[in-house]
Amino acid sequence: MDPALASQVNSIRLTLQAVEAQVGTGKLQRSALEDLKSTVDEIRLRIWAIMAAAAEGSDGLALQRFRLRRAIEFCDGLCKEFENGTMSTTHKECDMLLSVLGRLTACLGGARPS
Repeated sequence: MDPALASQVNSIRLTLQAVEAQVGTGKLQRSALEDLKSTVDEIRLRIWAIMAAAAEGSDGLALQRFRLRRAIEFCDGLCKEFENGTMSTTHKECDMLLSVLGRLTACLGGARPS
């Protein structure tokens, strides 16, 4: 294994061990654990996508498609939460999201042939 990659993997392992020790002491709140789980799930999915892309040998196209599908799923989930009222539109982050979505819309619109 590449030494730089081995160092990164070891860093992730040590971080998870440190979190595990904190859980044992009861110092972590449930919300922090949920954030950790979400992050670890994302790492797992990205590793799977990287491995699939490497197996395809597609110069990263499979990884790009994976990232786009994840973004679609995430945005669709947010829409459903806003529509059914489980997510509030009053969060300050909603303004930032609108700004990013506007930029993304412009980028995607410019990427389409006329």
